[in-house]
Amino acid sequence: MLGEMWQFKGRYKILHITWFAFFLSFVVWFNLPPLATTVQADLNLTGEQIKTLAICNVALTVPARIIIGMLLDKFGPRLTYSLLLMYAAIPCFMFASAQNFSQLVIARLLIGIVGAGFVIGIRMVAEWFPPKEIGLAEGIYGGWGNFGSAFSAFTLAIFAGWLSFGAPGSGINWRGAIAATGIIAALYGVFYLFNAKDTPPGKVYRRPRSARGLEVTTKKDFWFLMFGSYCLNRCRTMFCNT
Repeated sequence: MLGEMWQFKGRYKILHITWFAFFLSFVVWFNLPPLATTVQADLNLTGEQIKTLAICNVALTVPARIIIGMLLDKFGPRLTYSLLLMYAAIPCFMFASAQNFSQLVIARLLIGIVGAGFVIGIRMVAEWFPPKEIGLAEGIYGGWGNFGSAFSAFTLAIFAGWLSFGAPGSGINWRGAIAATGIIAALYGVFYLFNAKDTPPGKVYRRPRSARGLEVTTKKDFWFLMFGSYCLNRCRTMFCNT
């Protein structure tokens, strides 16, 4: 598989365009940390308010993944991923145009939904690759996709600085950078819609009879679910604050 992976056709094309979709969803999801100090200074936010925004960034991600999973089962990964990427532009523009803390909080909560894109690509890869190659394919998808958070950290501050050239202190730097991540994600969503397919030729996408979310049947399972959600959110929050 490794030798064929560089071919941009068939299932390898689907793998590459899907991990890049995941990559962009993480670029959007983590577009605040590299610009946090600039946002704080521009809008006179306190340190506690910045921490609150970091928490808001992950607050809706876990429930969103359940809802996205339900939509994925019903509509398929191609349409679901495309619409999620197009949706990303809305909260990015809301955040980029925010004038107070309350507006930032609402936008950040909505941006957290974009972090649910991970589950879509896992299903897409599973549809396109045989069992003996799924592990490696999903590793490639997850590895390159998660790199989107690091890419944001490496590049967004530089990009924001480039946008502010000749107009220091204008505030357009971080706003333009945040908005740009949403625009790029939305454009790629359109590209993904017309270039991806749910299944290989001859294979039918199987939809479940019920699109309900997780069913918790015991108190023990409920507390395990709550504990897992708490741990995930704490890890995401710690990462956002670094």
